[in-house]
Amino acid sequence: MRKLVASLFSKEPSAGNGVAADPQSGLKEAFQRSREGSNIDLVWPTLKAATLYLVVAEDQGGEHWFLTKSPDPERFCVTVAEQPEHLSTIPWPTKQILGRDLVFALPPVHEIVVIYPDGGDYVTREQLAWYRQLG
Repeated sequence: MRKLVASLFSKEPSAGNGVAADPQSGLKEAFQRSREGSNIDLVWPTLKAATLYLVVAEDQGGEHWFLTKSPDPERFCVTVAEQPEHLSTIPWPTKQILGRDLVFALPPVHEIVVIYPDGGDYVTREQLAWYRQLG
């Protein structure tokens, strides 16, 4: 599990994973604009409109959020990607969900990590609370 978590937050391309970099990722571009402009609001329009693939866990009780440690080790997050193949190395099922639906369904204590073939981005619980206020 520790190795999985470490690989989720790597900003380096994964050698030999068979997945090419995704320069057309809308979320990746939105996060880049956000960093350049120091404005997290720039991510919200793209995140809420995005079709995401969410890692879930299934058992006899149904489907549950699959939680992993956030970059802040005292917090937990869900893992998503814009393309299901970006999650192919994670041995758990995925569920398709709209970004807006995820943000409003996610408990306020949890966060989101977005996976790309060459790294990822992280949405904190504070940022998610702000997005919920924006609607």
